Amino acid sequence: MLSMKNGNETEPEPVITLIRRHLDRYPESSFHDVYKLLHQAAFGPGHLVDNKKKALEWIERDLDEPGPTAIPLAESIHPAGDIVRLHLRPYAAQRGNLRRLRDAFVASAEAVTGAPDLMATWWAAFCDWVEAENPARAGFDLREMRLFGGMWGAKQWPAEHHSPAYRSAYRPAYRVLAAPIAADLCRAQGIVFEPI
Repeated sequence: MLSMKNGNETEPEPVITLIRRHLDRYPESSFHDVYKLLHQAAFGPGHLVDNKKKALEWIERDLDEPGPTAIPLAESIHPAGDIVRLHLRPYAAQRGNLRRLRDAFVASAEAVTGAPDLMATWWAAFCDWVEAENPARAGFDLREMRLFGGMWGAKQWPAEHHSPAYRSAYRPAYRVLAAPIAADLCRAQGIVFEPI
């Protein structure tokens, strides 16, 4: 099991660095997209996959959607680098095996233990940073963010979709994997794994 508590993860600086990097890379992000980033970092894939056939169909369906191909294979989405988004289009372009990817996704879901208290800490750090940095800078409504965090925290931090603006701008198609599992997946197929 990969625990999402490695010691220094409650410190605000590494998570704010992660958020800044994300906002620089994806300037069309809303605070919902930052929530999704933090949720994936805290919970990994976030759910067990009980139907491997359906999981493979979801990957194939996502690959059928048009979107950018000249993007990095993987990006780190965790302050300590423990979780990555493996982008489907560059993976497929390098002849990555989709069944192996599905199995890596299932293994990641089984290996990562989520951390609601860590998610709460990270969301509070994000809100505090936005407040200190001037919320208008990123177009974030601090009051709405705090209300959103209170509601979602009371529900134990459920998963959230990307915002429509993010989906329209970036056409995301990826799977969230534990970094060691993603590295093994790629290495076994001769694919260079260097998350940005």
